[in-house]
Amino acid sequence: MSGGVTEWRGWSFTTDEFWSAAERGQGRENNVRARNVFAVADGDEWADRSYTGGFDSTLVSPAWAVSAGSVLRYTTYYRQKSPQRGEVLVSYDGAAPVSLRTYTADVSSRAETIPLQVPAGARTARVRFRYTAGNNWYWTVDDVAVVRG
Repeated sequence: MSGGVTEWRGWSFTTDEFWSAAERGQGRENNVRARNVFAVADGDEWADRSYTGGFDSTLVSPAWAVSAGSVLRYTTYYRQKSPQRGEVLVSYDGAAPVSLRTYTADVSSRAETIPLQVPAGARTARVRFRYTAGNNWYWTVDDVAVVRG
């Protein structure tokens, strides 16, 4: 993607005060589970300047140690406007990512826990948060952790 508002191009790291002030009256202040600095992909704010293409950005975690029974935990707030989409993916030991969860409807600010199906012998996992949109809404992610089983 190119153009758009620079500070909202791709996944951005922000504070509640800065992000909520970006544009009042659009529900950003309802992101009550995020603390301090959190990640946000905001197609709505990005599209406030001239741009080409759509918003397509993936936030990738470092490799986490995993074992059978591991879970992914994070907090999220997702506001939907079609054709926007949020997807959580995981890859084990560098293999192709597989989808864990897809967001296509509003999700109030909440904690998520997703059991991981760790393949036999896998040692690490990388988590990806992919957000695709245009002049749509937004997705926040905070407090990401993989907890070993």
